[in-house]
Amino acid sequence: MDERLLTPVEVAEMLQVKKNTVYEMIKRGDLKATKMGKQFRIAQKDVYQYLGIIKQDEENCNIVICGQDIMLDALCAMFNEMKIKNYRAYRSPLGSYNGLYEMYQHEDHIATCHLWDGKSNTYNLPYVERMLPGEQLAVFHLIKRWQGLYVKKGNPKNITKFEDLMRDDVVLVNREKGSGIRVFIDEMCKLGGIPTSSIKGYKNIAESHLIAASMVQRGSGDVSIGNEKTSKQVEGIEFIPLKEESYDMVIRTSDLEREPYQKIVEVIQSERFRKEAESIDGYNVTNIGKRLL
Repeated sequence: MDERLLTPVEVAEMLQVKKNTVYEMIKRGDLKATKMGKQFRIAQKDVYQYLGIIKQDEENCNIVICGQDIMLDALCAMFNEMKIKNYRAYRSPLGSYNGLYEMYQHEDHIATCHLWDGKSNTYNLPYVERMLPGEQLAVFHLIKRWQGLYVKKGNPKNITKFEDLMRDDVVLVNREKGSGIRVFIDEMCKLGGIPTSSIKGYKNIAESHLIAASMVQRGSGDVSIGNEKTSKQVEGIEFIPLKEESYDMVIRTSDLEREPYQKIVEVIQSERFRKEAESIDGYNVTNIGKRLL
């Protein structure tokens, strides 16, 4: 793993916390940082060590799987049970777009994504080809899941379709840049010729599906978009389906010649992993582990 230096903002994105929280962690001595002029820089390996997921002598023996879905935690756990040499897998909570970017920058990363391309009406492959130019890649299907509208129980604003986000009486809770949901929202606006400035709450950001649903439940907005599973975790939220999305995994073909990455594929194609994913409400596991590219 290389000695990449991160800004406090980048660390905040990795840890899914506010930037000020990172500064507090540095001040308390919980997180190592170097001051360069007036700016702090944090070594990526120190972030990993703070999370307790690597040891100093294991730095070159880790596989970073980017994504926010909880099924990736099960994947990492099943892989780590195999005790493949000194390798360990762990999840970085980066969204789809940012995960592909990190994979392009770093050799030890695997990306997962659910990025809808409005022009072709397909998921992931157009983004994989654009964001990792010149790379020889394999794409494996994980699951399909419904994404849709989060509204308060009883749907007091009678929000039933994407176009309702443009109404004057509707306030959106948006998602962060780089997330699959944010890409979907922006692609829908582009296709419909809708200026994002016409959407109330467009800059009202939530960093996860769960936070978005909770903000709608608390009245910080009238509607958000997220996956069906999360809507069932927040009391007082109703889910209105919009589109079934494909959630896939991207691995370099050169890595598939190496045992640790072969074992990652072995896990996602296993009956145990299928049953784990199948137990998550709202997931369609048909073709789980199938190679798409």
